[in-house]
Amino acid sequence: MFSFLLILLSVGNFVPIDNFAELDAIAGPTDFGFLLIMSGDSTANKTMELEIIEAVEMIDTGEDTRIFLYCISMNASGYSEIACLAGQYEGFPAVVCLVGHCGFLELDPTFLASEIEDAWYQWGDGSTQGICNYCKRCNP
Repeated sequence: MFSFLLILLSVGNFVPIDNFAELDAIAGPTDFGFLLIMSGDSTANKTMELEIIEAVEMIDTGEDTRIFLYCISMNASGYSEIACLAGQYEGFPAVVCLVGHCGFLELDPTFLASEIEDAWYQWGDGSTQGICNYCKRCNP
């Protein structure tokens, strides 16, 4: 039996979002993925994209695993609101683990591969419902 990781998007094709409302509209309550919060440095953004892809590809996952990849650029209308979630470690670009709609956890870029792997095993392996608290937003 072959296991494969279905990354919905290829390098450079992270789904761009404009604000929280747009993310809410496309991310499901039990989805798992990563949100790249970009900086003004296109080289640093591209490097971070590649590091995310490489780290995700190294995760030992089961069949038909879906890990979603999103990004928000500095010129997006909701950038400042979303950027408040990150920047603690080394500024921007920054990576946030996205669990469902509500779980945003900033990852340390110094240890990005292990942080991504840890996040996967903690919240994304399918054995949990992530960090969903079954709020009325997703479960009316």
